[in-house]
Amino acid sequence: MRVLRIAHSSLTPALRHRERALVKCYPDVDLEVVTTKRWREAEIEVEATADDLFPVRTARTYFSKHIQLFAYDPRPVIRALREHQPHLIDISHEPYSVACAELLTLCDWFAPGVPIVMQTNQNIFHKYPPPFNWLERRAFRRVAAAYACSETVVEVLRAKGFEKPAPIVTFGVDIEAFRPRPAELKRPNGPLTIGYVGRMLPGKGLNVLADALDKIKDEAWQLLVVGDGSEREEFERRLDASGVLNRARFTGAINFHQVPAYFHEMDLLVLPTETTKRIREQFGRVLVEAMASGIPVIGSTCGAIPEVIGEAGMVFREGSGESLAAALRQALLDQGLRERMAEAGLERVGRYSWERVAEKTYQLYKDVMRMRPASVRKPSFELAA
Repeated sequence: MRVLRIAHSSLTPALRHRERALVKCYPDVDLEVVTTKRWREAEIEVEATADDLFPVRTARTYFSKHIQLFAYDPRPVIRALREHQPHLIDISHEPYSVACAELLTLCDWFAPGVPIVMQTNQNIFHKYPPPFNWLERRAFRRVAAAYACSETVVEVLRAKGFEKPAPIVTFGVDIEAFRPRPAELKRPNGPLTIGYVGRMLPGKGLNVLADALDKIKDEAWQLLVVGDGSEREEFERRLDASGVLNRARFTGAINFHQVPAYFHEMDLLVLPTETTKRIREQFGRVLVEAMASGIPVIGSTCGAIPEVIGEAGMVFREGSGESLAAALRQALLDQGLRERMAEAGLERVGRYSWERVAEKTYQLYKDVMRMRPASVRKPSFELAA
């Protein structure tokens, strides 16, 4: 089964766990990847690199740095379509995006009739103006299936009239990289550490976290913030006003491979995302990374967070500093509760391993291939020299 996956952020092996797990688990998949030459991931500029498991082509981006508005240099995509001759094409772009529209056009020209599956993560219902609503409807007509990272994404797809297969294929976690703190790495003496990992942007609930920390400043704790962003200055200002800024440590933006070590410095992870017109938590990857690291998790009711946490952690009412403060206080004061949450997280995280993700992805590919017409028209365009 020759598969061409086009994903803007599959830049390095560390960012290709989905693809690498697929070819490791299913050797009959002949995979090729097209990605951007560089992209900004988690406030860090990342350059594309080769992979030892499959070919990777890179394409420059044009017009915009916005994820929904940029376009690829079409030439590497065309070469991949003509030379790899995929049986199936997997596009990781939202249906209303410029890149998706471009890729669907190139597929129609250079791989007509080849089935396409689309990875989508949009979980806020928006009615887009022209031409984006036209692009979305066209994508819904063209793709054979869409796969979503959570039930909230499927709800939006169905609300927009998408009636084709839409299985949930979540994001995963590298359970080899994210592991509980080694026995020989003793926890430092002192107050327990509350952790936040992610971009510091509007809608991420940092104002709620600051409010909650103010309400529990009589308890013993310290804060570790891994990440950076536009809300850092305001967050620091609020901590300073509460008199707790001296308890906080900020790493700034870091490379992805550095994240596992920071989980070993935490006793709790908090994900306080709030729903806005532009943000609703699509999955919450840091939750499963923390679970795999043996760290108890506390998350808001925003988007897919309760779906991901299940019974393995604590969920508080989004936007409520008081609700978060109560959860934090309970977890800080009850060691047995923290231990039970950590054990439940380690048990639950197996469903989010990349091997499990590969299994679901492969099953989707097989299902779509069974729906494929017996014959597919040959490309009618020749690649210019």
